[in-house]
Amino acid sequence: MAEGQWGNCKGCRYFANQNPQSASETHRCMQPELSEFELEVSGESGCNAYEARAGVGTPVYEEPSPSMH
Repeated sequence: MAEGQWGNCKGCRYFANQNPQSASETHRCMQPELSEFELEVSGESGCNAYEARAGVGTPVYEEPSPSMH
């Protein structure tokens, strides 16, 4: 997997909807190495394979919530 930077899916080039209306929308992750898993992610989700879409500046992201296990 590409060594990208961490960011929220709503601003990533691999988020299937390139113009999300809200961060809670869910769409497929189209990252080539993950596409075989057909992941549905929300715009609030994030990972370290983030790549900004064209026209999107420095990512503004929310850190993942700690697990409450």
